[in-house]
Amino acid sequence: MFQVPVFTDPPMTYSMIAVEGTYIGGVTASGSIAVGSRVLWCKYKVGGVITQGYTNPSLGPVILNLMEKDRSPQEALDEALSMDRSPEVRQVGVISAYGEVAIHCGSELPGEVGWSYREGSYVALGNLLSSREVIDRIVETFLESGGDLVWRLLSSLKAGQKAGGDARGDRAAAILVVGPTEYGRSYDRIMDLRIDFSPEPVEELIGLVEIFLSRER
Repeated sequence: MFQVPVFTDPPMTYSMIAVEGTYIGGVTASGSIAVGSRVLWCKYKVGGVITQGYTNPSLGPVILNLMEKDRSPQEALDEALSMDRSPEVRQVGVISAYGEVAIHCGSELPGEVGWSYREGSYVALGNLLSSREVIDRIVETFLESGGDLVWRLLSSLKAGQKAGGDARGDRAAAILVVGPTEYGRSYDRIMDLRIDFSPEPVEELIGLVEIFLSRER
């Protein structure tokens, strides 16, 4: 029988989530494979969640569900972590559709740990980083870049990768953006793209986004 591995390759990761108008999006990169399947969680008109470190992927959907029931990001984060057996190894960032922010960085996260946020705009988190500069470059690039949310997020991820990224080297990357679609809230994903394993995941993700957008026109 197939046995699901637990914490064999935890997403030690650098990530960002942000709001822009009616859109909510996030990007992430990691030395762990398939990082996009566990770290980014966003829901139209609700908010976005990063859950990483020794990741408990259930925290993302739980926090979004609590926020949909009118909990603030901080209330939703606190309630979700109260049900978690190991909050000390979690790193979680939350932003509401209105830009309210909450962050948790556990006391036992590995390596260099960083975070930054701006109410009404973004949350950026990282652990097992090559240096604190990774988060600094992500944030600076996001604030200085032009264009729409997708390209601002990708530019920020690229800046984090250039600053050193994951201390082990990057092997996976992902982008998730939600917003208004013809399907309403039943399917809100404008973009959900992932590079699950590659020696150059950020570059490949940018290329995949370019292909995706060219076919959508």
